[in-house]
Amino acid sequence: MSFFKKFKKSRPPSQSPTPGVPSKIGHVVPPEIGPELVPDISSEGGNDGGGSQVALQDSKDGRSHPSGPSTSTAGYGHGVAVAAIHERESEQEDPFNVLDEQISHDVRSGTYEVPTKEAALGFSSLKEVMGAVSHVYAHRQEIIHIGNKAKGLISRVDALENLFNSRPSDAAERRHRDEVILKLKGIEERLRLLCQKPGLQQPTDNIQDHGNLAKSLEELRKTIFDYQMERQKKIYDHECKLMNRDEARVLNGFCCAQGAEFRHGDRDGCLTGTRVAVLDGIELWTRDFTEPTVYWLNGLAGTGKTTITQTVAERTFADGQLGASFFCSRDFVDRSNLRSIFPTLAVQLARKHPKFRSLFVNLVESDPGISHESLYDQMRKMIVQPLKESNISTVVIIDALDECTDEEPASAILSVLGQFVAEIPKVKFLVTGRPEPRILEGFRFPLLAEATDVFVLHEVETSQVAEDIRLFFRHKFSDLVRRRRGLDDWPTKEQLDLLCERAAGLFVYAVATVKFIDKQSVNPRKQLDLLLQSPESSAREAKTKLKKNTTLDSLYASILRGAFGDDGDPDNDPKVCSVLGAMILAANPLSPSAIAMLLGLEVLDDVLPILSSAQSLLIFHEDINSPVRPFHKSFPDFIIDLDRCTDKRFHISPPAHHSELLIGCLDLMNQTLEKNMCRLPDAVANSDVSDLKERVEQSINPGLQYACKLWHTHLSGPAMLINTPKITAALHQFLETKFLFWLEVLSVVGAARNAIDALQAVADQLKESPTLDLVNDLACFVTLHFDVIVASSPHIYHSALVLSPKTSVIRKLYESYAQPLIQVVHGLPTSWGSHTAATSLPFPTQSAVWSPCSRFIAISASNTIRVDILDPETLQRLQSLEYSQEIAAFPLEHTFSPDVQMLTCLACTSRYHFGSYMVLIVTWDLQTGGVASAIRRQIRPISNKGIAYSTNGKMVGILHLSDEGAIISIYDIVSGVYMHDTYCSTTCPEYIWSHGGAIHVATATSTTVMIQEVGFAPDATCVEVKTLSIPARITHINQAQFLFTSNQLTIIYKGDMPGVLVWSLQDSKCLLYHEGIDFILPMTFSSNGQFSACSTSGTEVYVWRESPTGYTFYTKLSAITEQPMVLLSPNGKSIIGVCDSSIQLWHTKSFITTPSAIPTQVDEHIRDFLLCFHAERPLAVVMRQGENTVTVLDLESGLPQLTIETSMEVYGLRVIGDTIVIIGGGKVITWNLLEGKFSPDGEITVNDSDLIMNLFGYLGGKIIATSISLDLRYIAILRTGDFDFVRVYDAAAGKPCVNSYVVNGGQPLWFTPGRPDICCTLPGKGAEVVTINQNRLLKSPIEVSMADLEDISWGCPWKKSGGYQVTDDGWIVGGNKKRLLMLPPPWQPHMENRVWNRKFLALLHGSIPEPVILKLEP
Repeated sequence: MSFFKKFKKSRPPSQSPTPGVPSKIGHVVPPEIGPELVPDISSEGGNDGGGSQVALQDSKDGRSHPSGPSTSTAGYGHGVAVAAIHERESEQEDPFNVLDEQISHDVRSGTYEVPTKEAALGFSSLKEVMGAVSHVYAHRQEIIHIGNKAKGLISRVDALENLFNSRPSDAAERRHRDEVILKLKGIEERLRLLCQKPGLQQPTDNIQDHGNLAKSLEELRKTIFDYQMERQKKIYDHECKLMNRDEARVLNGFCCAQGAEFRHGDRDGCLTGTRVAVLDGIELWTRDFTEPTVYWLNGLAGTGKTTITQTVAERTFADGQLGASFFCSRDFVDRSNLRSIFPTLAVQLARKHPKFRSLFVNLVESDPGISHESLYDQMRKMIVQPLKESNISTVVIIDALDECTDEEPASAILSVLGQFVAEIPKVKFLVTGRPEPRILEGFRFPLLAEATDVFVLHEVETSQVAEDIRLFFRHKFSDLVRRRRGLDDWPTKEQLDLLCERAAGLFVYAVATVKFIDKQSVNPRKQLDLLLQSPESSAREAKTKLKKNTTLDSLYASILRGAFGDDGDPDNDPKVCSVLGAMILAANPLSPSAIAMLLGLEVLDDVLPILSSAQSLLIFHEDINSPVRPFHKSFPDFIIDLDRCTDKRFHISPPAHHSELLIGCLDLMNQTLEKNMCRLPDAVANSDVSDLKERVEQSINPGLQYACKLWHTHLSGPAMLINTPKITAALHQFLETKFLFWLEVLSVVGAARNAIDALQAVADQLKESPTLDLVNDLACFVTLHFDVIVASSPHIYHSALVLSPKTSVIRKLYESYAQPLIQVVHGLPTSWGSHTAATSLPFPTQSAVWSPCSRFIAISASNTIRVDILDPETLQRLQSLEYSQEIAAFPLEHTFSPDVQMLTCLACTSRYHFGSYMVLIVTWDLQTGGVASAIRRQIRPISNKGIAYSTNGKMVGILHLSDEGAIISIYDIVSGVYMHDTYCSTTCPEYIWSHGGAIHVATATSTTVMIQEVGFAPDATCVEVKTLSIPARITHINQAQFLFTSNQLTIIYKGDMPGVLVWSLQDSKCLLYHEGIDFILPMTFSSNGQFSACSTSGTEVYVWRESPTGYTFYTKLSAITEQPMVLLSPNGKSIIGVCDSSIQLWHTKSFITTPSAIPTQVDEHIRDFLLCFHAERPLAVVMRQGENTVTVLDLESGLPQLTIETSMEVYGLRVIGDTIVIIGGGKVITWNLLEGKFSPDGEITVNDSDLIMNLFGYLGGKIIATSISLDLRYIAILRTGDFDFVRVYDAAAGKPCVNSYVVNGGQPLWFTPGRPDICCTLPGKGAEVVTINQNRLLKSPIEVSMADLEDISWGCPWKKSGGYQVTDDGWIVGGNKKRLLMLPPPWQPHMENRVWNRKFLALLHGSIPEPVILKLEP
């Protein structure tokens, strides 16, 4: 027998139901019921005045299935139950308590039978009752929410039934199920009897009946919810236990926000019985996949959005629907960071869904840096792709999106969401937030607008909200009356009415009021009286800023006066302000103990009493180690606004309190920081320490962590005076004695980037202070060794400090802390040099550009449509923009929009057709990383400065050529539509740029430069603006460039004395004239005109500085590569040099700080080095390729022992025994180290002039590597030109090999020991072996892999030696895998630029002017 017996009464098939009440629900039938059984309401007589009964009619055969009386608790007899109900009604008691009493009696008497498993599965009758209730209330608008609740509960019963279908895990679970069934039994009977009461469907029906029915439905919901919540927690914990070790490692180590999930934090859900209609509406939306996939809960501050969201999260979690949740908060750095949202959601989804987890873990392992990619790529890779592949149906919640820091005009998260919601229709997104402009704009995106359902919370009917607030007050005060004595008949109806009126629909007012009244050791009556005596106001909060004396202002002022008195206390008031100021202005919430540390107060005597007095305004647990924060964001807004917080005793002045916090942070760090606070072992990376998190928690208290990570945030503010004596003294002490210990802490807590931000903040405040030199030196240290600081705290002393110049300030200050595991015997730079950072790039570079705001560098690949966005401080990649739909494409140039919202790349495909190319104009949305538009057109583009943005950033002009002349085509990059063409009256344009809302075009001839203007409008024409005559001494113009911000023209010219000329277009004044510079590459200017620079075909970079007469030559820098593309940042603070796969950064502040900091010499020209170690003695032979001096270094002292002058340009050398073999100038000579002279018999001369040219001359390409066999018989030279090829000279035969051999690799080139084979490296693959056979060069059948090269028998000079090895990420590790040294990126040359022997390693080339030689063994 089914547990829920069918409670129906038979009726002949022909009998009609009550007129006006449909026998079938039709479109209002919940889909969960199915088409066979639909509820029917009919009037039957003979039941004490006639009562409606519920009958279930079979839609197939029309038969009704009766529900007769029952003597068991499974179905009460109709007459007995109704009589009992009427009897209780007459006695003014709750008529339905009879059911609970009867069931409880059965249990006590032992007549109640515990349901069997089969009986427990009979949930159909309960669902039938729900369907009947839903139908009854479906057509009554004023009480329709009751029907909606019943309809929604059917799905909950279904979910519960599914859970009960599974086998109980243990006896406790079985007992729990029995208790739930017992509760549901009583609720079902209540609902049945209510549905049978006469006149329930009439307009005059009893209000009490509706209330009782709603109460029973809520009890049903809560019963099911409580069981589901407990069950889902067990399921979630079980899934977490099932994860394997690798999955747990990936998820636990992935970068995501802490405390963002709904189960964390101090958020409360809605009080039972409040916000019913809103919650039920959202619940129906989560289940109905015909509804839009996005739901925006829109509401002003204080309307209860987060409380509602918390409740929805709890309910959907209990249902098993919730996949992930993110509660944004501006009180926490990571929870206010947009880039934390998708990684955090992805980790939660992975923990819940095994299929998703498998996909996500594989993704992270293959791309560990994915959390740092663009929002677009984050969502596409981490959320959308795994959801689509796993086919998961789920709900995702993002609360308080307005609290995230987002500088874009339209929400970046919403922009990304709009692009993907259509791809995952089985996923529902609930988003809440204030209706701020950027949120409103985000939801206006067309793709998102059509997929979004909007609910405006502050437009809910006032009476409904007021009733919810009244219910909240009554519940809280009733609870207070039960707990406290002497509160009979309190509060009065008049007091309650006044509180509800003052709340004015703001739940935040109600919460704050209750928190203020319900304080321990304070009389609630007096608290309420005090509150109601404050000025009356019922004004609603405006959408932006509250006005003086509004509802919340009056409340907050009253609470503060009640907490600290109406009269001032000169001794206590400053402490109150300090504590509240620290709590409000902290970048992350602080605990009372942390506040006490930073302010120098006693936590028990000072801080706790103040926080306790104001606890009605705070989230505060009276625990000295738990973070405390404002309970609502409206309180900080009030207390820092002097126009609103009119009592100056409580007003928090941000500049003053930021200054106080800054001093507190510096003092705390100065007092407590010490070396190796976490007691890490030597020579490890942070990732090697499995218990690093526990060590940090034990050794670095939260107050010190806050000070280390965020002290610099208290420097931001125009009124901050860093040069005050107290701050200056504390800052100097910190920088000079605690700096490295601070970096240690940042390293172990994963906040190394904060070091750069902090030093930049200090430098911006110092301006021309003498302290700036110290800060700049420390900044050079952090920038150069940033990767070391991130990777390993101990290697700050093992690597970073050891590899810093000995003349640097930081080396002098902290020399005693250096712990070298590897000794630098030669080549350590004597100064930081002119550049501050350099690194390799993942691809050969086609072009580079600064953003107008100077915050980003964009570099494009040369062979695919990809643009990387770099951080200009660290040169680390921030974002990758790709267009994968066109593989064979070659970017010509790219540029940022004026507002840095978009980036457009002009690329040319390989398809050539009738004199033109298929061109792609790809535009990315930088806030999301997604492609905004991609336009294809067949044109003949100009590859240098042929693209310009309109002022509003919505259109671009592309300059290209046709048979008729130059054309500017206008495109709308937002819609991706071609607009129109405008013809220019020139055939050879040089350059276009946007200025003043129009495009300017420049054309240079041998005698003039003409400037034309073209508007973006469709009817615009090309108008000549100005024509300038070129001085007669300039015979040939090579390039013409323009600095539109300063209205300047640059001409790079050739002639008898080639050079550069810059003049002002405004007054035709010459600003710069510099002759004698040949092969000048494009000029670059800072937007403020302070600096200009250019590079040459070599490695020189010329820099000019603004002066009253124009530009004067300032300094010359040296680049690490030849012909770098040089670009000045618009703000004039930085210069980058980009060439091939490397990028170099200079900061101009190092030029202009003080006279002592100005470079007095040009950095030495960095050229490729040749170096060989002596096999037995501590000697190294080194020289610069192409020069004629060879130096022998003593590796014990690191000093030169001998200098050998030759009469030829040297291109190769080798040390064989005590003989130095020198190759160059058409011959090979030898130097005997023992005799200290050249060996006359050891010279090999190549007499054939043609052979000399082929082997050593400049024809046929550049020499890039040489080698000589151990027996001195063969000389091998690797040359490069259109292709790489090897030439070999046979000295014994006196003639060259008859052929050249084309190879597919590069340097180095070496002879293998013991056989005449030549090895030429194949980067990343191994080596190609060339065999000398009968004076011919042939490919050897021997295959040499990367692993083979590690075998010393192959004689490879660069792979590894004696068990030592350089890893791909720059670590030098020993045979025991001990991390001995980490090389900074500029010191990480390619493998072919390293030379080993058993005890030493030489690093060649790179960005250092001398080879660096490291001693590997003590």
